Amino acid sequence: MRSTCSPPSARSSRQRRNKTPLHQSPMAISRRGLPVHNIETPSDPHPEPRTPGLPAGPWYRQVSRTGWQALTVAGFAWTFEVFDVVTLALTIPALIHDFGSSKAQLGSVATVQAVGLIIGGIAGGWIAERIGRTKALSYAVALYAVLTGLTALAPSLEWVAALRFSAGLGMGATWSAGAPLVAETWPAAHRGKGGALMQGGIPIGNLLALAAVAVVDHLAGGLDDGGWRWMFALGALPLILAVYVRITTAESPLWVSRKPADRQHMVRTLLRRDRGPLLLTLAFTFCLQYLFWAVATFLPTYLQEIDHLTLGKSLVFLIVQQLGAILGFIGFGAVADRWGRKPTFLTYLAVSVFAIGLLITVAAHPLVLGAAFLAGIGVSGVSAGIIPWTAEMMYRSPVRALAMGFTYNGGRVGGAIAPFIVGALAVSTTGFRLGLGTAIVAAIGAMVLMGVSRETKGKDLVHQ
Repeated sequence: MRSTCSPPSARSSRQRRNKTPLHQSPMAISRRGLPVHNIETPSDPHPEPRTPGLPAGPWYRQVSRTGWQALTVAGFAWTFEVFDVVTLALTIPALIHDFGSSKAQLGSVATVQAVGLIIGGIAGGWIAERIGRTKALSYAVALYAVLTGLTALAPSLEWVAALRFSAGLGMGATWSAGAPLVAETWPAAHRGKGGALMQGGIPIGNLLALAAVAVVDHLAGGLDDGGWRWMFALGALPLILAVYVRITTAESPLWVSRKPADRQHMVRTLLRRDRGPLLLTLAFTFCLQYLFWAVATFLPTYLQEIDHLTLGKSLVFLIVQQLGAILGFIGFGAVADRWGRKPTFLTYLAVSVFAIGLLITVAAHPLVLGAAFLAGIGVSGVSAGIIPWTAEMMYRSPVRALAMGFTYNGGRVGGAIAPFIVGALAVSTTGFRLGLGTAIVAAIGAMVLMGVSRETKGKDLVHQ
């Protein structure tokens, strides 16, 4: 008779081990055939929401429904904000004509709008920490939609400036609420794509504005003599989106799980724990904002006055630029998630330097067209990485919306002074080219700052 105490055979041991696959059991089998518990590392107090294990399949199925909903509403809100901001740039020639103003005066109006964006953006981050991301987003969209619509009724340039400043408060707050909502609901492995898709509202908003200008120009017989007012009237449509966001969109799980005590003394917490990353991110964003707005605000006017393009031809060039921007945004998210944030940023900034240099030094229209396409890829596309990179630089912050809102919108100081500087220099052909050339300096500054920053790819977001 076989003893019940005899050791099991090697074969039976192997059979038992084979019947206990690791992915189906909470226990692993040691080399001696003894069960041992899997070793787990301590989890963060509030780990970011992510699909457990990121199951196999297309990347878009690895993003939760909450993440896609957040991206949808934040992306549309950001797209319509860009539409509103670019509307001012596209109507500058008509405003100069109707109000008898100078380019410097219109540059000042653009600066006033940018100041509103800065104040609203910083305040929007604070509000998003207090009342939640989705509430703040819906209120911000409603504010800029109403005030942009009222701009259509402005009787003077002073009224245009006042209304653009007020609308800027809502536009700035839109990004500060929407960007952390996307960053906190997308898994780390695909956060670059999520941020790039939201920032893709820049070229899409530009294309919508260009299409609207073409339609208004055709139906109203031009933007002069009041035709520009229809452009601002269209800016009231996002009021519908504000209602939709308020009714349908779930709050960020990270914000919901945060302790009420985290919402007290937010500024003190931010400056004490994240001062270094905060200042680096602020300086980098300043350079990006200057780069973008130096080109975006005056490129339509530059194409008409210096390259002697008609409004119709300049719109074609700008559409080509935005097609390049779409390509740049699509590429940035995929490349940054695979190879890292730093090399992707540096490559796009190098393309920006080359494109701007080409724009201000060549006169042949085919070359200008190619330069506009490259400018879309570099100057616009580089913004695709700002959401994931900023969130990951502040990866452990309990006041992430405030941090992101402060750095992005504080960086808009660069966007505020860019139109003023370019407009002041654009008194001659040489001055105009010199003004746009200052964007090259900003791009080089951004490259230096990115070179000394840390790689943030794959950072998990937590509240500590």
